[in-house]
Amino acid sequence: MTTITRRRRRRSARATGISSERGLLAAALIVKNEAAVLGACLESIKGVVDEIVVVDTGSTDESVEIARQHGAIVHEHPWNGDFSEARNEGLQRATCDWILYIDADERLDPIDRATVEEALRDAPEVAFRLLLRPNSRSTPYREYRVWRNDPRIRFEGVIHEKIIPGIQRVAEQDGRDIGLVDLLLTHVGYEGDQTHKHRRNLPLLRRQLEAEPHNLFNLHHLFRVLDGLGEHEEAEQVLEHAVDLVQMTPVSGSDPLGSLAMLDLIRLRHYRGEQVGDLLTDALRRYPGNWLIVFYEGRYLIDTGRYEEALARFRSLLAVDLVALPDAWLGAFDARIFGPLSHDACGICLFRLGRHAEAAEAWDAAAQCDDDPSFAAKRQLALAHAGRELSHSA
Repeated sequence: MTTITRRRRRRSARATGISSERGLLAAALIVKNEAAVLGACLESIKGVVDEIVVVDTGSTDESVEIARQHGAIVHEHPWNGDFSEARNEGLQRATCDWILYIDADERLDPIDRATVEEALRDAPEVAFRLLLRPNSRSTPYREYRVWRNDPRIRFEGVIHEKIIPGIQRVAEQDGRDIGLVDLLLTHVGYEGDQTHKHRRNLPLLRRQLEAEPHNLFNLHHLFRVLDGLGEHEEAEQVLEHAVDLVQMTPVSGSDPLGSLAMLDLIRLRHYRGEQVGDLLTDALRRYPGNWLIVFYEGRYLIDTGRYEEALARFRSLLAVDLVALPDAWLGAFDARIFGPLSHDACGICLFRLGRHAEAAEAWDAAAQCDDDPSFAAKRQLALAHAGRELSHSA
């Protein structure tokens, strides 16, 4: 049985819990041609939620039938190029005390209904931030995914729709807190060809950026969409513009989402063999808790022959407390940088420093984390060098 730990930042003297005759928790989601993934999503919340509200925006596959087979209340709503409009239709239809916001390509990790009730029943908070794993190889991070069923809390924006402003307004007006709860959602929708999503999202992103021209997350997404559609020159221009916006702000006021653009520009220029030292230095000053930047700094130090410095960076990654990580940073990381990729990089550093026995140990540790056959091959090479050194010294 999974135990939910509910944590509060502070208690408000004005906060009171919900007590009603309605259901406790409703899942709200929008779908369009999600038959391949929808069943697994709805199965994962079976017995956990009291109500499932599905807003279908024009499916031509079996999505509606699958939703109804799982007991969902389905509302067919025309797609008008506005994610908030569709999502708010679902919120309007929900009848329970709390909302769980989930997508068809997400899964709720197994959880006992009693522990959910313990977390939500009579809870004074306005909302809870859950754990979301954006793909199977990522560390989880915190997202606003459960909130009170309150008409003042609605999504805003045509794409990358925001619920946080509404939650924060209600928290302020009612004197309520935002809590943390250790429910875990895993996203499975970024695998495979994304071309159809890129084409759908491109006009929406351009439209949203007309209203929010400095939104770094949307600019970064526009870069990824253009790049995915083969528009590489325009994509790079968008990326450089986003980084320019980041660098125009004081270090102390840097938007954490700006790290996405800085990282991709570092990767792009590093891949082309360009100098990225200054960009890395600036990124590290602005985002000292971003471990992916530390990883790329380590790779850069290897490329410039500074193996001792690089070794320190990778060892710091291997020492990260992954349990505490979601509460220390706003985003997700490739989990491999805290395991096989950093062990491998340590092996490279140690091998090039002539510390072959230690390099063999590092590659053995990498092999314990990942079945990549190259780790075993590198270990054998390092052991061979270490063996020759022992025979020469004998």
